[in-house]
Amino acid sequence: MLNAKLILEHTRELNVLYVEDSVVLLKTTKELLSNYFHHIDTAVDGEEGLEKYLEYEKSKGNYYDLVITDINMPKLNGVEMSREIMKHNPLQAILITTAHNEPEYLLDALNLNVNGFLTKPINSEQLMQILYKISQSISDHNFFLNHIDMIEDLNLQLEEKNKILEVKNSELLAKNSELEKSFRMLDTMVEKVQLTHETETENRLPISDEEQIYMQEQIEHLIDDDLYELAELHDEIDVNIIHILSGKEEQEISKTLIKLSELFKRYGAVLQFYSFFNNLSAAMSNFSMTLETKPLPSDKGMVENIFMLVESFTYVLGKWQDHLSTSDMSKINSLDASLISDMNTIINMWEFQEEEVSEDDMDDIFDF
Repeated sequence: MLNAKLILEHTRELNVLYVEDSVVLLKTTKELLSNYFHHIDTAVDGEEGLEKYLEYEKSKGNYYDLVITDINMPKLNGVEMSREIMKHNPLQAILITTAHNEPEYLLDALNLNVNGFLTKPINSEQLMQILYKISQSISDHNFFLNHIDMIEDLNLQLEEKNKILEVKNSELLAKNSELEKSFRMLDTMVEKVQLTHETETENRLPISDEEQIYMQEQIEHLIDDDLYELAELHDEIDVNIIHILSGKEEQEISKTLIKLSELFKRYGAVLQFYSFFNNLSAAMSNFSMTLETKPLPSDKGMVENIFMLVESFTYVLGKWQDHLSTSDMSKINSLDASLISDMNTIINMWEFQEEEVSEDDMDDIFDF
């Protein structure tokens, strides 16, 4: 059974809009919700709810984390209000409260892809279960958005640093021949990756009917037998990356890296059974080997930067899994090149830190 403390880990920073036309139920449910959420605004019908939603975005510069709404209300019902809200914010998390005698609205609500339903009268156990599920999803989404912003900030900083590197490049190469060699190797690897992607795209030959049938059978086998394991591995990978990004000590990070290496190794081993994933499987194996055998960069800031990129890569990997579930042959390899390129980029960043570069030169390169 869930407890309030576990739910509060995800809900205590969230802001909520609660819409209910029953004044008595509005008051009692708000009191119940106030035990979990940071801030709750209320409205008595869908029209007022929409107005408050737009006013909040205008004044705060962002949207409510969660909208909880009754389904049967005057002026605008809950489905109509939710539809208008999603025109402004398609990713808005919405929880619908409904009585058992309102089936005519449920199909419309389902078509909107709302995040969940609560039957009235609301009991605390049902509320805790669904709040835990929805608040986890909201927290994960907010965490990803925050890290995307951090990556974008990092890219801007790198662009500024590249301007400085253009001026200092000739001096650095003259001071350290090994560094010069590393840059040449890195450029060559990037060119090979780009050339491989271009060649695969331009020279891909049509496959025969027999090959298409065999490939479709393999895809169905993957979906039936292995896709669930891939999803579980992906979830474990994501948890371990978050563990590293949460600021753990170096000893804990080293233990987590061993777990990550084993998870990526197993992920690649599953893909190895399918010939159309040979390149991705090989890249995943190489990626796992880097995590297992290469020493962790000594600069803590660089470790964080690298694993923010790993988090971004893991997000794309999740999207790739979604493509697999469609069993569409035209989509199953659509993100392979991007995933392989991302892994190679991370490996190059990781291994670049191992070069014997003087402390002053390292400060010059990564001083941002």
